[in-house]
Amino acid sequence: MTTRSRSADTGDPTREGELFRVHRNRCGQQLQAVCELWTYGAGWEIRLVVSDGHLQRSQVCGSKDEAFGAGDAWRASMVERGWT
Repeated sequence: MTTRSRSADTGDPTREGELFRVHRNRCGQQLQAVCELWTYGAGWEIRLVVSDGHLQRSQVCGSKDEAFGAGDAWRASMVERGWT
């Protein structure tokens, strides 16, 4: 897998929307995770943000199809770990 850098960024990122939203109960607290789709000069980025607003994971992608594929893989992995 090749990891791309955001160093080639040529503009401010723009949030395009959500790829998915999942939920999970932990220690009596409802958690929510949102996978956001962003665009910027160098391409596409997906970001996984949890309830407290903290970024948990991000990935820069060369195309929209790659971003959607990575988002699908992230969601499947989370569902396997008990997120719904």
